[in-house]
Amino acid sequence: MKSSWQRTPWPDTQRFIDRNSVDGDPRVTSSPPQVELPPAVEVLGLPVRPLRTDGLIELLAQRARAGLKTTACYANAHTVNMAVRDPDFRRALVDSEVLYADGASVVWASRYAAKRLPERMTSADYFPAFARRCADLGLSLYLLGGVDGIAAAAAARLTADIPRLRIVGMHHGHFALDCSDEVITDINSARPDVLVVGMSSPRQELWLARHAGEIETPVRWCVGALFDYLAGAEKRAPAWLCRMGGEWLFRLLVDPLGKWRRYLLGNPLFVWNTLRWRVSRRRELSATPEALKLTRG
Repeated sequence: MKSSWQRTPWPDTQRFIDRNSVDGDPRVTSSPPQVELPPAVEVLGLPVRPLRTDGLIELLAQRARAGLKTTACYANAHTVNMAVRDPDFRRALVDSEVLYADGASVVWASRYAAKRLPERMTSADYFPAFARRCADLGLSLYLLGGVDGIAAAAAARLTADIPRLRIVGMHHGHFALDCSDEVITDINSARPDVLVVGMSSPRQELWLARHAGEIETPVRWCVGALFDYLAGAEKRAPAWLCRMGGEWLFRLLVDPLGKWRRYLLGNPLFVWNTLRWRVSRRRELSATPEALKLTRG
């Protein structure tokens, strides 16, 4: 499926200009309103959908119900930094139908975009609500990810809280890539409506992009470490710290050896990438005064 985004130059990466607001997204032109993709906002060259939590939940649930092929990925400082330097990963994010803001950093960066993103959305906060919505609509899930036993523990937690939820299969995420055919066969045999992929970035996004044509599940959703949180293998930051956008600090304090590079080096790098993108964007918009006026307005 071809993307509706047009490539234009940006130093060391590419920017993409959303044409949906003009031409409409060809993937959803004949779809009912509940499943239409809102026009994306370009943030550091990535097409981020300006969704709120309830809108994301309903969009993915209704697209699964309608059988519309949809890949959902998230954008945060870490994934944006990877997208700047890795063309394959960037393409996987750009080609996903739903790319949403997972980190407060991306919401902050959107102040320099044509439209500000409304909020950050972390799957650990709202996935139980999505699971309840799936149960209400009779949609089934397949959990793929985590070390052996984590997906099963996450499934047990979900079904204990939501007895009507159908989880039709699960598999750990530490399989060898040459075993992908076996995993995909198991997924397709289970016939889930939503494939929830909880592996690290960029593995989960690249794996889905590579096998998009083989996986028959309508909605494929990258959720990172969600299963670890559901299973209780990792602790969440206090709610007040999450609301302030400081969950990264909690993760750094809990696991300094594992997270120092991602946050102590990655966060300043994200700010630098944002400033470079802002300068590049203003230079391009200065050539089109009407576009610059619209952005400022």
